[in-house]
Amino acid sequence: MTFSPLSRAQSFGYAGGNFGKNIVANTLGYFLLIYITDVLGIDPNLAGIIVLVALVVDAVLDPLIGCLSDRKHSPRFGKYGRYIVFGAPLCSLSFVAIFYLPLVSDSPVTTLLACLLLFRASYTLIDLPHNALLSRISENSRERAHLATLRFFFSSVGSLCVTVAAFQLFDSTTSLAQATLFQQFSVFAACCSLIAVWLSWYTVRKRDICASQGVLNLSQQMQGLRFIFTDKHAIIILIASFFCALTVPVFTKSFSYFCKYNLNDQSLIAEGLTLMVIAQTVSTPAWSFLSTRFEKHHTLIAAHGLSVLSMVYFLFLVTGDSTNFTVGCLLVGTAAGGLWSVIWGMAPDVIDKVNCETNIRSEAIFIAMVVVLMKVGHGLGATLLGYVLTQAGYVANAVQNEAVLEAIRWVMFSFPAFGAIICVASLSQYRLGHARHEKIQAILQERRILNNAVRAN
Repeated sequence: MTFSPLSRAQSFGYAGGNFGKNIVANTLGYFLLIYITDVLGIDPNLAGIIVLVALVVDAVLDPLIGCLSDRKHSPRFGKYGRYIVFGAPLCSLSFVAIFYLPLVSDSPVTTLLACLLLFRASYTLIDLPHNALLSRISENSRERAHLATLRFFFSSVGSLCVTVAAFQLFDSTTSLAQATLFQQFSVFAACCSLIAVWLSWYTVRKRDICASQGVLNLSQQMQGLRFIFTDKHAIIILIASFFCALTVPVFTKSFSYFCKYNLNDQSLIAEGLTLMVIAQTVSTPAWSFLSTRFEKHHTLIAAHGLSVLSMVYFLFLVTGDSTNFTVGCLLVGTAAGGLWSVIWGMAPDVIDKVNCETNIRSEAIFIAMVVVLMKVGHGLGATLLGYVLTQAGYVANAVQNEAVLEAIRWVMFSFPAFGAIICVASLSQYRLGHARHEKIQAILQERRILNNAVRAN
């Protein structure tokens, strides 16, 4: 079935799901490590391992959900509706549990890990299907690029809510305990997440239900997986996704420690993160324009270049000076706007290419592989940061020695810079541009028309 362009309500409704996902995901992305070490009092090395274990288990579930969703189509829920509708409440409840149950448990480490595993599993139920929906609700490369950046805009709005909350979460003058502040915000974020995620599927439900079903049996799924790992452009997307997720978030995770210990002002955590998210949000239209006006991979390469520039600026110029701090945060946020939005507009194009060449449409499986590598990268990055802090002699809520302070500064710069080099090298080999994708879509459309004619006869 060929679709007309999405209406504004459909575009905003679908993209708004990223607000629901990110308000919970970025709360953990920004603050989970410091919550574990400074609120629960767990060793940073063990904290990093906990985060990694949860994400690795989650990564195992992603291909399973991908396989299941590619094999079933419901006349009521389409391909992905049932996962989103039933997964959203589980995700919200388990998110709140992370900030309540470990504090009243006799075994906080075990309880925390159990809550994280439940959250990561339920988050997979909504995240993977929501991402895969993009390839079903739109067939146009430029519209997909626009949707990808619109999704990131709503991700930034979700992140902005988190960073604004950080002003309260890290307010040393409040009479409430920090644990209580985290608990209060977790309830608010969970409710927002539930509503936004439900609406994201509801607004495009007819497209999910009416799109070409593309249901695969197990043999076809295995073939599709093999084709993915032999396709040059699919491999490039996987490499860029993994190394970006491995290295770039280390900056954000280190940032809380940098403000609290290097700059001796934890109130700067909220200020800096808010500046970054504002820059992400404001820069989204620019990245959308660039990724539709120029090739997507060129735009992504530019974002990586800006990311390295911002890290260098932070390393050498950001100390206690408020102007340099502000400029550095704005640069980091602007670069992040491109890094996390453009690549999601490229993935559906690769799905179309593999479909055109093999006649197998592995939507959820490919998205699952991208998500798996991103999550494993996130987990490894957190583990490496925890290891570096432990080896340097980090002690929670204490004056840090010079080795710890230098470790924080250099890990913030070196990890993202290393990741950018690898990503740029791989993206330079990418050749699936807008014009080539239009030809692929024309072939797929002719094939659909022919198949429909055969069925009619």
